Amino acid sequence: MTTASERIPAPALQSIERVTALALRLAHAENALLTLSAGQVDGIVDPEGRAYLLRPAQERLRENETRLQTILDSAGDGITVVHRGGLIVSQNRAATRMLGYGADELVGLSFFDLIDAGELPKFYSAFFNVIEDFREAAIVEFPLRTRDGSYLVLEATVNKLRDVGAASIVLTCRDTTRRSAAQERAARREAELIEESLTKSRFIAMLSHELRTPLSPISLGVAELQEDERFIEARPTLTMIRRNVDLQARLLEELFDFTKVGQHKVRLRLEPVDAHEAVGFVLEICKAEIGAAQIHVLLDLRAPEKMVLADSARLQQIMWNLVKNAVKFSIPGSSISITSANEAAGGLTLQFVDHGVGIEPALLDRIFDPFRQGNHSTPHLSGGLGLGLFIAKGMVEAQEGTLTVRSDGHGKGATFRLTLNSATMNPLSQNGATQ
Repeated sequence: MTTASERIPAPALQSIERVTALALRLAHAENALLTLSAGQVDGIVDPEGRAYLLRPAQERLRENETRLQTILDSAGDGITVVHRGGLIVSQNRAATRMLGYGADELVGLSFFDLIDAGELPKFYSAFFNVIEDFREAAIVEFPLRTRDGSYLVLEATVNKLRDVGAASIVLTCRDTTRRSAAQERAARREAELIEESLTKSRFIAMLSHELRTPLSPISLGVAELQEDERFIEARPTLTMIRRNVDLQARLLEELFDFTKVGQHKVRLRLEPVDAHEAVGFVLEICKAEIGAAQIHVLLDLRAPEKMVLADSARLQQIMWNLVKNAVKFSIPGSSISITSANEAAGGLTLQFVDHGVGIEPALLDRIFDPFRQGNHSTPHLSGGLGLGLFIAKGMVEAQEGTLTVRSDGHGKGATFRLTLNSATMNPLSQNGATQ
């Protein structure tokens, strides 16, 4: 009786034996890998008799892994590792806590499915730009769905996880929901304040116009009465009436200019202007007030380059405000000095210096604020609406100049520095320019 092995040809039998041996070796290798991965082997010995201890290395590896996870879990930001296909590989505690999930509840799920569909293109762009090495890192903000179905607004730093077999992304996320809500409230509030300011400005402009209209006929009527011989005895009263009408007209003009400056709607005709000549015009206009206050004006206009690029009427208005301010806060019998110099290339600086009551340090930063008088300790000197310096500064800045103030304190006077661009240094000065 022949056996099965006797019926199989010798070559075929040898092949079967080789396959069996290979399968057996593969099974042994698989068992060895399983044993190694389970940490059940203390060491191995190679064919030459060299021994390699594995357990200490495995323990160090587990210790490092535990230490790394502890560090990640202690981070305040949510850290999520996402495979290039979007599957969540791992998360730290902050990430799962932020979204309301359990420790491993999100592992294996698609991170993309948690993002609001309308925001996915923005997230895809940041994600794939980094994973394809078009960018080293990216920051993206997007809403992510929590366990209860609500959304958190997260700001994530997107980085590629290096030195691993499969490309993955590390997302470091911060919850910006409250910040976004606060920003939205702040934006709404800012819009409301702007609208409120515009409404007030429109009201002030309308009021200024309506009140100025009847002042013109009143002023003309008073002027006619002053010239009429029949009212000679009433001239002092008429003079007082006209003075107050003129004051009222100037206050309304200040209000009107205030709205224009506040809305940045000042219209200017920029052209070469002789700044020294403008100073002379202003001093002539203020001659009566300067004389009544017994103020001495000292001029030292020695700047060789005196032509500036400015709006002639607005420049005189600025200087008028500065001279009036100096007179108002000067002590009778004191002096005011006005000097000029070309301190910087392409510019002219005019200084208006008084030796009056000065400005307290606490008020220096607010001296150009609207509706603010220069010195609260001298209420008897306060007049007008406190808009002159605000308007002057706005007019100067509209002409690309600067207006600053310096004072050493109460009783030590004040210095206002007006700097304007030289006309000869600016190409617009050839034909003039309108703003």
